[in-house]
Amino acid sequence: MELMKSSIKAIIGNIVSAEEFLDEEELDKFENIIIESKNVFVTGAGRSGLAAKAFAMRLMHLGVSAYVVGETISPAIYEDDCIVAISGSGETNTIVSAATIAKKRGSKVLAVTSYTES
Repeated sequence: MELMKSSIKAIIGNIVSAEEFLDEEELDKFENIIIESKNVFVTGAGRSGLAAKAFAMRLMHLGVSAYVVGETISPAIYEDDCIVAISGSGETNTIVSAATIAKKRGSKVLAVTSYTES
């Protein structure tokens, strides 16, 4: 039980400390792009993929047309859409590839990563 408590405290601590790295202006831009897009596509691999799916579900609950890249029901992406690419490293090949394709099609690309240089 003690291990669980310490793990929960560590997770909460990480979430709280992550807030200091967030830029409110960038978050507003992120939000506006999502609101203005016809469709929002999300992609991620591993744990980032799970976060992407959860994010897509939350967007759908808010009435946003959201799709997970690679699912059988996902339509093609176009210039009036955006993609949210989630990668801890910012270098995951499949995620970078999906973002590159979306950009070539004229879509806006939003990246969520642990590294600002990515």
